[in-house]
Amino acid sequence: MSTWTDMRDKALEAMKEGALDVVEETKQKFLDNFIEAGMPAIKAYAELFSATVQEQAKNETGWVKIRDMFVIPLAVKAALGVGGWVLSMVQGKTSKVA
Repeated sequence: MSTWTDMRDKALEAMKEGALDVVEETKQKFLDNFIEAGMPAIKAYAELFSATVQEQAKNETGWVKIRDMFVIPLAVKAALGVGGWVLSMVQGKTSKVA
């Protein structure tokens, strides 16, 4: 197994055994860090994925061409937009509660 897999498995096992103390501050920090660091990484991957799919669409025909040129990129963009909006709303409400 890879080092990443070992680290992941150990972290998951520790969480199952109660080593992760989830308090309000932990939730807020996780949300802040995810929005600041996680979302940009996810968006970069999604943009690259969509661009690659659209490039492949040039060699396709019929439904597959429509799917690759429009449907998948639009769905990815919409999911990221809605997800980012929801996280921002939650972050705003959470900071008011604290």
